[in-house]
Amino acid sequence: MKTKIFLAFIAIILAALLSNFIFKWLIIRDFDNYVNGVREDQFYWTLASVEGSYSDGKWNKGSLSESIHWAMMLGLNVKVLDNAGKEIISSHDVMESLPESMKRRMDEHFHVHAHEAEGKFTDYPLYAKGKKIGTLLSQPFQKQEIKEKESIFKKRTKNFLYVSLLIAGGGSLLIAFLLSRYLSKPIMDLKKAAEKIAGGDFKARTSAASHDEIGKLSAAFNKMAESLQREEELRKHLFSNVAHELRTPLTILKTQAEAISDGVIEREKGLENIKNEIDRLIRLVKGIEDITIAEASFFTNGEMAEINLREFFMGICDEMLPAFKQKGLDIKILRADGLFISTDIEKLERITRNIISNSLKFTEKGGVSIDYGTEGEMFFIEIRDSGRGMPEGELPLIFDRFYRGGNITPSVPPLLKGDEGGLGLGLAIVKELVEVMAGRVEVKSTIDKGATFRVFLPIKSA
Repeated sequence: MKTKIFLAFIAIILAALLSNFIFKWLIIRDFDNYVNGVREDQFYWTLASVEGSYSDGKWNKGSLSESIHWAMMLGLNVKVLDNAGKEIISSHDVMESLPESMKRRMDEHFHVHAHEAEGKFTDYPLYAKGKKIGTLLSQPFQKQEIKEKESIFKKRTKNFLYVSLLIAGGGSLLIAFLLSRYLSKPIMDLKKAAEKIAGGDFKARTSAASHDEIGKLSAAFNKMAESLQREEELRKHLFSNVAHELRTPLTILKTQAEAISDGVIEREKGLENIKNEIDRLIRLVKGIEDITIAEASFFTNGEMAEINLREFFMGICDEMLPAFKQKGLDIKILRADGLFISTDIEKLERITRNIISNSLKFTEKGGVSIDYGTEGEMFFIEIRDSGRGMPEGELPLIFDRFYRGGNITPSVPPLLKGDEGGLGLGLAIVKELVEVMAGRVEVKSTIDKGATFRVFLPIKSA
């Protein structure tokens, strides 16, 4: 990962270097084009001025001399020839005609004789009214000062680009190195933590606290690790509890079988005890199956459908009514009007049945009432019983798996659909399902006055 990030930065730096060289080439080219363009404009101005000095078949020496003078000021060494190739006037002639002080100043800058020896003239035909009138020979003055300025400009431009390239390139390499280490560090932490978890250390966590994608990934990883740790602890707890729950009935079965064999107890009594313990084992297996099915549903999205809560609760009440009548209890719905919501029906039904089942276990008189409504963007269901209630210190524990109140010995009617058989799994499943559905569950209870469970779930659009 770190190498890939570093190479990506190197690729960006190389692209920047290439663009820098292209930029340098473009600057030098544009500068040369500008200089050549200026010189070309000056030359054509001189050419037009010289052609304008010819009229009525003869040259105007005064106007021609002035044109040559201006050409020299523009940096051009020129000569004018007639059609026979005879020299009419030249920059040297104009220089000789100048006053001594001006001549000395001009000669300091141009050095006409020296330039004539250094380079060749370029000839251009002269025309007047479409007729050739002579030839203009032109040669740029290679003034040392101008050459030096042009050379200094190009050199400084190159140096500036090279220095900026060095600073930008070196700085980019340093930044690439530091950033590659900085960006790859949380990934490396994730890798190490993942390796620890793969090795069985579910306490491994990452320390990334940023709010970017890496931070979110680290937070998700930590949440996953916490879930794995919790599930591992629950798995160990489950095996421990299952082993404990199995040990007692198996021991009793063995004892009863030996007692029958030895004639210690009557055969009918012993078989009755064995039957009761087998029923206990069946309830235990049923509870394990239910928690397995519930856990599978935690990770799947159920079918979303719009339902009327009153009709939904009426259906559940009708199914569970025989179990309530068996204990001489009532079950009723407090709200008369319907409420239409869209939710996961399967999860909502399991939540409702488990809470009602729990209330039925610990209620000896009165009964259970069901209410529902909305609160902001959530809807709630409220299940209230008139049972034994729970002490305040016990409330935080009732949603733990396999927790059962120490002073409670519930009676479990056989008609109770979805009951966990007193294993302490029903309310644990309720809490986990509610959290999966992005809701919350609240409980209030008073000893000998009953308990009230209120479940809040989001109102989702169909």
